Amino acid sequence: MTHPPLVMLPALGADSRLWQPVIDELGAEFRCTVIRGEGQTIEAMADHVLSEAPQEFILVGISMGGYLALEIALRNTGKVKALALFNTSAIAAPEDRRQNSVDLISLVESGGFQTAIDRTTPVVSRGIPEIQRLAAAMTKELGPRVFTDQQRAVLGRSDRSAELNTITCPTLVVGSTEDTITPPKLSHDLAHRLPDGRLVLITGSGHFTPLEKPVEAAAALADFIRALAEDAAQNDQKIAIT
Repeated sequence: MTHPPLVMLPALGADSRLWQPVIDELGAEFRCTVIRGEGQTIEAMADHVLSEAPQEFILVGISMGGYLALEIALRNTGKVKALALFNTSAIAAPEDRRQNSVDLISLVESGGFQTAIDRTTPVVSRGIPEIQRLAAAMTKELGPRVFTDQQRAVLGRSDRSAELNTITCPTLVVGSTEDTITPPKLSHDLAHRLPDGRLVLITGSGHFTPLEKPVEAAAALADFIRALAEDAAQNDQKIAIT
């Protein structure tokens, strides 16, 4: 059975390596492309992703990539056939997070990019050495301009909670029990507000679930997509019978 291609959006400070362990687990059954949105706003990033995405696709986003995925889905272009949101939420940045982004932008613009990396990567990695090293490498290779652009985008994002009921495509929400950046309550709230939301909580993982628990993350995604394909096949069969 052929599935629509997956367009996978990474988190702030991350590139395709964040999704690679999940892509490896999914195997040849799924066609995966990672696109990193470019711009200083979520809206500009969405424009960029849509310019590079195929005509129809399953959209998968994590953290900042989830904010971006919501923006794309809410545009109702007809291109997004299903949505998967990992470790993300629909709320605007809380005041303390906004101030943190402002402080990080100021730090980087005053020449403290490495200090900013040293501050942010222990949080997203939970201090797990190999994940922290990869997080630091990804952020450093993207460079200071991308880092500050992304910080501006996340601090300026809007609260989309009241709009979620307009997203009619099937949506998988994946949260993690040890995620302190996007706690499980936000995952519950997001799934509850979506008309066709389905929640999976992964035990023992922090914010970067694709790196901490790639087997479980891939299984949640594969099960979701296969179930959609089975539902579509059954509907086609019913139509043929009638």
